[in-house]
Formats: sequence, structure tokens, C-alpha cells
Amino acid sequence: MPCTVTAFSVKIASPGGAGMELIIAREVIGEWNARHALKQRRILLPLDGEDARDSSPGDILIAFFCDSPGAPGDQASEDVEEEIENQLREGKPALLYFSEARIDLRGAPMLQGGSLDEFKKRYMTATVDSYADDKEFRKKFARHLDVTVSTHEHFKIDAAPSSAPAAAIPKVLDPRRTGPLSPWAQTILIEACDDFEAYIGRIKVGGMLKIQANGKQLVEQNDPAAAAKWEGAFQELLEGGFIHDAGCNGQLFQISTKGFDFLKTIGKTPVGYIAELGGM
Repeated sequence: MPCTVTAFSVKIASPGGAGMELIIAREVIGEWNARHALKQRRILLPLDGEDARDSSPGDILIAFFCDSPGAPGDQASEDVEEEIENQLREGKPALLYFSEARIDLRGAPMLQGGSLDEFKKRYMTATVDSYADDKEFRKKFARHLDVTVSTHEHFKIDAAPSSAPAAAIPKVLDPRRTGPLSPWAQTILIEACDDFEAYIGRIKVGGMLKIQANGKQLVEQNDPAAAAKWEGAFQELLEGGFIHDAGCNGQLFQISTKGFDFLKTIGKTPVGYIAELGGM
């Protein structure tokens, strides 16, 4: 009986026309195929250049922001950012990388500005990272690619029987959502993930609400609409089992196993002793 292999497209885009990064990305994808394609019955097909200009999202999007011609704000960058938004809107993974070096791997001037943090906030379900040189990029990309293909919902292959009922119509999500959680719920989880003990503090006194994670106060004060937004996000996490009560009279919470499982799907891993425990 022939072995069926599922092919997944990997779109590679760069506003600045990355050179060495593109070569490394193709090499890493080839190495992944050599190690895993036969066993996992799936193969990754990199698309770049003309092949990547199709406006439809691929199964995974890789984007590099390496130098000033591709700086956020110009037309080339805006086109790639639109691709990222379309990719995440469809629930498909995106890996975004910024060069930290004084020059990029082709010798071109470095990207200027603090775009890394901006992209992390804007595209919370994407993997956003930086690299200083080709070795660091190769290492990070190989790890991110492996984690994404292994854990992201889009890459799960389920052999459904031919008599399986038609899929249910998915519930319409908030247009700002790019996954199972609202952006604000994801922000709480992401900030808590960067905390040494993965804690979330929540205090509500009268009309005042405080939600704190990783040393940051997340709720805009003196804004009832903002308080309602963050309270809804917190309850979304608690009722969904992404966090659990950690004591202190219901004022301290911690990321649950389910929460860490979700964070892995967007490329986030815990820090501190929580990391040593395997995310609890």
C-alpha cells in the first residue's frame, strides 16, 4: 500500500530582499524534511520569489525584516504585513525575524527602529524573534520550525473516516482575534509566561481593577471600558482552564498546563524555574 505524504507550503517573504537568510531558511527546511518527512508523512515545500507572490496564505509564512529598504512603513513592508495579517486571520502560523546586527547577512545597512516589540504586540499569535548573525538565525529558525510543525493545530493530520459528518460551521470570532483566545487574554498569558513563576495578580476593589503580570499593570486606569475588556479577558482564561487559582484569597493565579500548551503553539516557552519543571 503506497505511503501518502501531505505537502505543506512554506511562503518566504522579505521587504528588504534577504539573501543569506533565504538560503539558510531553505537549508533548514531541507534538513527538516530529511529528518522527519518519511516518518511524519508530511513534507515542507519552500516558496519564494515568484512562487511566493500568490496573495493566498501558505501553510506557514516566514518573513525577514533585515535592512532599511524593508523598514516598517514603506510599501514593501506594508505588503508583507498584510500577508502576515491574512495568514494569522486564517489561523495559520507565521515566523517573523528581525536582524539585530549592525549590518544584515548580505552586508546591507541594518533595520533601524524598535519594530520588534511593536510586532510582538501586534501579532501575538505569531512567533516574533531577532538574530545577531547567521548562526543564531539558523539555530532559532530550526527550533521554531520544529515546534511549529509539531504543535500548531494547522499541521495536525487526522485521517477522518469517509463517513464522517460535515464539519460544523465555526463560530464567528472577533475580527481582532487570530486564534482561540482574544488578543487581551493572549497578552495576559504571554506576559505571565515571561514571569519567573508564571504568576498573574488580580485585585478588584469597588470599581477599580488591577491585573498584573511580569511586573506590568495591564489595565488602563480610570477607563471603565478598558476595565471591562481586561476583566472579560481574565474570565476567558479562568473559565477556559488556561489559568488556575494559586491562592492569596483569590488574588493570585498561575498558568495551567492547558495554558502552557496553548503558548507552545505560538512559540512561547516559560522562563525561570517553571521552565525547569517543563511548564508544569
